[in-house]
Amino acid sequence: MAWFSRVPVVDVTKDNFKELWPTILVALKTATFVAVDLELSGLGNRRKLNTPSVDDRYKFLAGVARSRAVLSIGLSCFKLNNIPEDGPLVLPFTTQTFNLTLLCSEEYVVEPISLKFLVDHGFDFNMQYSQGAPYHRGADQKGEEPQSVRQLFSELVCSKVPLILHNGLVDLVFLYQSFYTELPPTLGSFLADLSEMFPAGIFDTKYITDFHIRMPASYLEYVFRRSQRENAVQESKQQAHVTLTFPPYPPHMACVEYRDCCLPDTLLSTTQSTTVTPYCEQYGAHGTCPKGVNCPRSHDPDIIIDQEDWVKANKKRRRDRKKKKKGNKEGEQDITEHPVSMETDDQSVEDSVNCDSQTHTDQSDGRTGNVVAKTPVGCHRAGFDAFMTGFAMATMVCKLGKLCGEAESFSARFQLEEFANRVYLSGKDFPLQVTRSAFAKPSNNHKAKLERLQIGGTPYQ
Repeated sequence: MAWFSRVPVVDVTKDNFKELWPTILVALKTATFVAVDLELSGLGNRRKLNTPSVDDRYKFLAGVARSRAVLSIGLSCFKLNNIPEDGPLVLPFTTQTFNLTLLCSEEYVVEPISLKFLVDHGFDFNMQYSQGAPYHRGADQKGEEPQSVRQLFSELVCSKVPLILHNGLVDLVFLYQSFYTELPPTLGSFLADLSEMFPAGIFDTKYITDFHIRMPASYLEYVFRRSQRENAVQESKQQAHVTLTFPPYPPHMACVEYRDCCLPDTLLSTTQSTTVTPYCEQYGAHGTCPKGVNCPRSHDPDIIIDQEDWVKANKKRRRDRKKKKKGNKEGEQDITEHPVSMETDDQSVEDSVNCDSQTHTDQSDGRTGNVVAKTPVGCHRAGFDAFMTGFAMATMVCKLGKLCGEAESFSARFQLEEFANRVYLSGKDFPLQVTRSAFAKPSNNHKAKLERLQIGGTPYQ
C-alpha cells in the first residue's frame, strides 16, 4: 500500500553475513532496480569536491577513496510486480533493504567532522569495530572469500540491473575503489568502465529532482518525504501511484530494525492549518545546518514542507483575490471568506515561518511515528537512506515514465532514457554523463575484472 508506516531494514554484520548471503543474493538477482547508499569515514577538503574542473574533481575524489573507508553500505532492492491492467497506473513493488556494517582491513583516515556527524546521527562505532564485515580496497587478492562484500558487489554488477543513487558521484568512486578494482587515472576511463559495469543505466535521483521535477529542495530526506506525501495523495485521488510490500520477517529475527515513517494524520485534511512553527531555513533549503542537532529550530521535513505549501497556497489566494477585485467593475466587494491569519501579506508569512523568537524540538511535535530529523538515533543510516533513494526513484518513474508494453529493460519499458546515466554535479548546470567517449577507453584493470566475472568464477579461487 502507499501508506506504509514503517520500513524493515536488515542489519548485516560479519556474524550473520554468511547466514543472510542467500537472502541478499536472491533480492539482488530478482530486483528491477537496486538503490545504494554509503557512509564514509571522510571526504577530504570540501572545496576541492566542487572545483570547477570535473576532471580535477575526479582526481581528488580518487585520492580520497584510496585513503578513506566505507563504514557501511545500504542496499535496497525494488522488485516490480505485475501491474494492474484496470484503473489508474499502479506500480506495485516488493522491497528488501539491507544495512551492511563494514570494517576496512587496511589503515584509513577518519575525519573529525565526519566522525561527529555520524555519532550525532546514531552511528555505533563500537559495533562497527567489533562486528563490521571485513573488506579491502583496490584490486582482487588471492584467497578471496567466496561470500564477501567484494563478491556481493560483483553480484550486483553481474545482475545488470539499474543502479539508483542520490548525488552519486562520490558513491560511484568509492564503490569502484573499495569493492571492484583500482580506479583508473582519468575520468574518461572511469566513465567508460561504469558504462560497461551498469549497462542497464545509472540513475541519480538528485539530478532528476533538480533538472526535471524541480522540487523546492533536493536533499535526500526532503525528496523522500515529499515524494511519500505526494504518492499518498495520488492514491487517495485514485491517480497514478506506487505501492510497497515488505517480506514478512519473523518476530524472532533480531537483526531486522523497523524504521517508522508514518505520514501526518492531517495530510489529506481539507482544512488549512494556521499554526506557524519555526523551522531552520538553512536546513530547509540544503539539508545541512552548522548547529546540527543543537539547532533550536526544527529540522522536521514535514514541518518544512507544510510551511512551504502554506506560503505557496497563501500567495495563490492573494493572486486570485486581486484578479477577482480587478474583474469587479464596481470595486465595492472584498473577499472575506478566508481566516484573518490567511490575510497576512506574503513577507510577514515568510518571516513568521522562519522567526527566531520561538523554539521547537522535533521530539515534541505530537505526531507519533513521523520521521523526526532531529532525533539522533536512526537518522542517516545507509540502509534506510538507500530505501529512501529507491522509493524516490519509484515515484519518479510513476510521475515521469511512460509505460510502453513489455520491453525487456526497465529503462525502455518506462521510456526513461533521458534520465539515465546522468549524475548530479554540485555547482554545475549540467550533469556528468556516464558514457564512453571516442577519446577514452575502458581501463585495463576493469577489462581484466570484467573478464573474470563473465566466466562466472570468483577471482583467484
